[in-house]
Amino acid sequence: MLTRRALLKSAVATGLFAPFYREALAQTVKPMRLVLVLECNGIYPEAFLSSGTRTALGPRIGRRHNFLDVYPETPLLRTGDDLSSALCLGPLAGGSGKLSLENRAAVLLGLSSLIAGGGHSSGTGALSCAVHGSAATLDAVLAPKLKRTAPFDAIRLGTSSARTPIVYETCAYGPRRPAGILVNPMLAYNTIFGSLSAGTAVGQERRMLFDFAREDVKAALGTFKGNSHERTKLERYLASLETLRSRETQLQGMAAQVMPLLPPHPSVNPLLVGGSTPPDSLKWLEAQFEIATTALLGGLTNLVVLAAGTSGFDVAYDSSIANAGRHDLQHGIDTAANWTGIAAVTRQHVALVAKLARALAASPEASTRPARCWITRSSSSCPTTASSTTRRRGSGPSSSSEAMRWG
Repeated sequence: MLTRRALLKSAVATGLFAPFYREALAQTVKPMRLVLVLECNGIYPEAFLSSGTRTALGPRIGRRHNFLDVYPETPLLRTGDDLSSALCLGPLAGGSGKLSLENRAAVLLGLSSLIAGGGHSSGTGALSCAVHGSAATLDAVLAPKLKRTAPFDAIRLGTSSARTPIVYETCAYGPRRPAGILVNPMLAYNTIFGSLSAGTAVGQERRMLFDFAREDVKAALGTFKGNSHERTKLERYLASLETLRSRETQLQGMAAQVMPLLPPHPSVNPLLVGGSTPPDSLKWLEAQFEIATTALLGGLTNLVVLAAGTSGFDVAYDSSIANAGRHDLQHGIDTAANWTGIAAVTRQHVALVAKLARALAASPEASTRPARCWITRSSSSCPTTASSTTRRRGSGPSSSSEAMRWG
């Protein structure tokens, strides 16, 4: 079985990912956009299994949601597959004026990621191929290369059952340096778009705070008599404030190109107004996708992470999807209604990705500024039932991975 690391090494060598890495690291071309979408409760391989691939892998799959033991030792490459025949990939299909994404997509099944560990969460392991908290995640590594002139090097959004607006489990800048993910759409909206207009209260308040803090640090440095180490701390703090203040000015200057693209403010967004308690995770995620779409099309960033169920996996859904939280759905997957609900959630996630992909493909610069989008499966919340901790013959606990790429 291939590991993620082995796949990346071989793929780069053979050219599968070479164009992406060349453009990401080059300094003379327009940067690519990268969107990483994670379902932090896991995606079962059956959800992405097309009818043709099911036939190619053989009858041993049967009615199983996980089937780690059926993957061949030698990688099986299938082209021209009918991806939309998979249980949850129907939104990739075209028709009714919609662009088909099937010929722009690829599905990877059966990648081993033993190093990420198992249990209820692999944390940052899903994006780092390392034990949780021990390494930088992919987004943090590529963000400085993709940023160019964008105000934000990366925008990280998501949903969570945690009661805090920012969570820190999925992304990291390095060992023991977690990167925050905004899981409250109101906070995300104000953080990203609040400075676009000079007249907005959020923008004015933010600029005043930065100006006040900047002048305060300058005054402190002017009278500082401490040691050089402490002075260096103040100087770095001042440099950070200068960077943030410059970003505020840049955002204000981009208002004309971004404001026509803005989604409804969260206070009036139908996805968020009058919702249930706990909130419908799918509606909150859709609102976060709207924010991400504007940020990408408006040039505010070239890299977005969207993590569903991060740092709090027991998210809730509308009763039309399921009457139980995600944690109970996972543990009861052998119940037909629970599996139907889990599959419906995955299908909706794919639909959101497809909508974003089509919006990027329709942008004027699409022909010269290609986009890449990955759906990457992190560790499941329920190790007793999900593929994140399945076993293969002759081995201890292992992790497998499934991903769908378009572009």
